Amino acid sequence: MHDDHVMDQLLRDAMAADVPQLSPAFDTQVMRSVRPRRLTPMGRVVIAVYIVVAAGTAVWLMRDLRMELIAAALAVGVPVAAAASVYGRRLIVGH
Repeated sequence: MHDDHVMDQLLRDAMAADVPQLSPAFDTQVMRSVRPRRLTPMGRVVIAVYIVVAAGTAVWLMRDLRMELIAAALAVGVPVAAAASVYGRRLIVGH
């Protein structure tokens, strides 16, 4: 019975206490910490260099392929990449 009495007293004390309040800037701080990050100018340069190197490497590796195979690969690969991008964004956003 002693535990019941202690629990009752704890509940009474908790109910009698003032309601805690968040600071007025709390929402702003949370939104600032969870918003998507933007690429820095250096990050954009790195991405651009990667794209150029990847495209150049792909062209060099496919130099011996027939044009029909390259066109078929693009016809299949581009929609698949676009669909994967849309799917990934929807997963992140939570739709």
